[in-house]
Amino acid sequence: MESEKITVIIPVYKVEKYLEKCVRSVLGQTYEDLEVILVDDGSPDGCGAICDGVARSDDRVRVIHKPNGGLSSARNAGLDAATGAYIGFVDSDDYIDPAMYETLHAALVSSGAGVSVCDVIYVDEQGQPKGAPIPPMPAERLTPEQMYRRAELAPDWWRYVTVWNRLYRREIFDGLRFREGMIHEDELALADICERSGGLVTVDKVLYWDVGRPGSIMTSSAALRRLDVMGALRARREMYLARGWKDLAAAVLRRAYVQLWAVMDAADVSAGREQILPWVRWVSGQMARELDPRAVWLWLGYARRRMGGGAKP
Repeated sequence: MESEKITVIIPVYKVEKYLEKCVRSVLGQTYEDLEVILVDDGSPDGCGAICDGVARSDDRVRVIHKPNGGLSSARNAGLDAATGAYIGFVDSDDYIDPAMYETLHAALVSSGAGVSVCDVIYVDEQGQPKGAPIPPMPAERLTPEQMYRRAELAPDWWRYVTVWNRLYRREIFDGLRFREGMIHEDELALADICERSGGLVTVDKVLYWDVGRPGSIMTSSAALRRLDVMGALRARREMYLARGWKDLAAAVLRRAYVQLWAVMDAADVSAGREQILPWVRWVSGQMARELDPRAVWLWLGYARRRMGGGAKP
């Protein structure tokens, strides 16, 4: 019988306080044919020792110790070492329901989809829900086009973009890796995964708890890194226009506009001018073709004040 092993990849960096709870929730799965890969991404605290201790107590656990390279680098290291027929990712400060992978595996097998997704709840460190309640995720089978429509148009679009509340068939990652040295890695991988998956099935159960740790102040350099997603947004917009999906193209443009405005609000635009200005010009040019001229001039007025000119479409 072909292996039905699930490889769960957990990148680890500065999560000493949360790591054991996370790993226990994975090892306690009702689906027992697991390979758990803990990727110690050069963590400077006691995480490496915790990983090694867990591996000594459960032979399903493998540990990779590597120099710090960031989240995408850690996930890629796990993918390179994975032997399972299915792939899952769990962030090391989160935890999951005991039946998560059994439920997601059953959904994949019964539907024939390439990806299965469960609902998620955002909680604080005490496990209390954070933010306004969001509607439950419906159980449905989505085509790749419908996947894009959920990711771009749904009020809860992020549940269809994140990489950790789901299970993938292994072949989706054949020749595909996350882009290293960048943030928004889930957004950057979205189109590749949609195109390769052949479809997605959702499970109407909350099986993943995303723990919101106390945040740090958004520095100017951190704000500039949010530009990483702009290339992915532009590529998706071009793809949507080529396929005649004008509503999706317009939705992506709105996302790009909001993202860029947020960057300019938080960043030192004089220091980041060379990074920001090409995107200001691209967004301005796209808006000029599609939006009410009054909205365009409002945007250009703001951009010129922040950039000191040079923001013409």
